[in-house]
Amino acid sequence: MCEFEEKVKKALEDILESSDKPRIGVAVSGGADSVALLLAMSELVSPLYVITINHNIRPAEESAGDVDFVNEVCEELKSRGLQIDCKTVELARGTVAHEAERRGGGIEEAARHLRYAAFENFAAEHKLDALCTAHTMNDQLETVLMRFLQGSPVESAGGIRARRKMPGQNGGAVFARPLLGISRFEIEEYVKKRGFTWRTDKTNFETDYLRNKIRLKLVPFLNENFPGWQKPVLAGAEKASEDAELILSCTESFSVSGNENVEIVLEDFLHAPAAVQRRVLLSACNKAGETTRIPSLFIKEVIELAGKKDQFIKHFAGIDIILKKNTLFIKKHSENSTDLVFSAIIEKTGTFEFPFGVLDVFNYTEQDGKEYVSICAGDPCGISSLVENITLPFCVRTYRLGDSVICADGSQKKVSDIFSDWHVAPETRSLIPVIQLLDEKSQKIQAVLAGFLGYKDWIVKL
Repeated sequence: MCEFEEKVKKALEDILESSDKPRIGVAVSGGADSVALLLAMSELVSPLYVITINHNIRPAEESAGDVDFVNEVCEELKSRGLQIDCKTVELARGTVAHEAERRGGGIEEAARHLRYAAFENFAAEHKLDALCTAHTMNDQLETVLMRFLQGSPVESAGGIRARRKMPGQNGGAVFARPLLGISRFEIEEYVKKRGFTWRTDKTNFETDYLRNKIRLKLVPFLNENFPGWQKPVLAGAEKASEDAELILSCTESFSVSGNENVEIVLEDFLHAPAAVQRRVLLSACNKAGETTRIPSLFIKEVIELAGKKDQFIKHFAGIDIILKKNTLFIKKHSENSTDLVFSAIIEKTGTFEFPFGVLDVFNYTEQDGKEYVSICAGDPCGISSLVENITLPFCVRTYRLGDSVICADGSQKKVSDIFSDWHVAPETRSLIPVIQLLDEKSQKIQAVLAGFLGYKDWIVKL
């Protein structure tokens, strides 16, 4: 047994604690990380149950090629006398897109949801004690940095957990990450020494998503300018995870009644620590059926109002929060939220409040007789969307059915089609601001800002 496999064995034993001869599965995509996990686990566990998933969201030759590659590796290991049971799960083309539309989120989020549902079914089918996924030390660092930049709470700032219990009726089954303490360099070296290769997903080199930006731009910068940054960042994440356990125990003990119509006793709520208040209110909104990401600013405003007012009504997306008779009521919004309309002409720098959150206008400059600013839209305590070089004055407003934007090739595309491509739920579209220029006759739309809601930003490069 080589040093790499010893590391994996030790990590798995720590995760599973006292499990005797556990039934283990491995999720394999075909990338270097999952291939390394497959190779190591095949030496440590017998039989080993393998699952690979074709999401059918990339060109057929790529996604099918990944699945074929995983099956070929498994067959090679079986030919060497190892006990491998490999199952392929193929999602029909369009399934992920349909799920994204149903959930009101992006393609990647929907793919992850369906993937983990398949993992849980696979674990139940094979009565597994653990299903291992190939998250590495690099993934952990990227996750911690990403959540820091998003202003995430401590339970998220702790990063990826080595052990997570599966939901549903899978007994004591867990997701296990035995590679979290191993770097990607070690992983690739191990695969090469074993005489195997791996598949590369081309989307890993695109910078449309925050994680890829961190991996391709921020991490290399930190490596060059801040040697040794990885260790303290991981240590800080571990401390955050420990703090999160305490806050979670306090939140879970807080009394909240109802499901779709949630009630919270005001006196108990006001006496709770701020960290508990935020989490209780977010949990209540989710119980009431709100699936859209709720800005921290909205939660903060509700908490402040609860301490000052005898009664109020606050609305966001699909929910209403109502204070009356010393009780907070959280329920589904009674009107059609797509009726929400906002519009304002911005003529100077400053901070402006809108239904979607706030709009920060800053970095004022003058050039060739024109005034330019930068814009940050969304949640100042979390994810925001940034666009630069906007001319004053400009208009920020709700999108209209006839709106269109310029594409890179000079063609026009309807904003409604962009929302369809991003799988933005109808009730969320009215919360996405459009930035319209006012310094020219055409009054072009320069930006559609949806990044702070978990989608993308469409920014026209003029």
